Amino acid sequence: MNSMKTSLNIDDRVFREAKKESLRTKKTLSETISLWARLGLESLKTKRNKTKPKIEFVDLGGDSKIDLTNRKQWMDEIDS
Repeated sequence: MNSMKTSLNIDDRVFREAKKESLRTKKTLSETISLWARLGLESLKTKRNKTKPKIEFVDLGGDSKIDLTNRKQWMDEIDS
């Protein structure tokens, strides 16, 4: 694994939690924060790649046929 030395400003709470975790796991602070960053990046990529569920229209019967893409029509129907 390649690494780059850099300086970052890290939220105090995140730093404290990372320090606790690094002591618990006997890993360096750099290893812990890098792991968390990779996990966060993977999570972000997964969320971006999820496809939105396809919405299918269902005929519920009845007399009214309202075009839900026509806001004026369904607003008029609600008002009547």
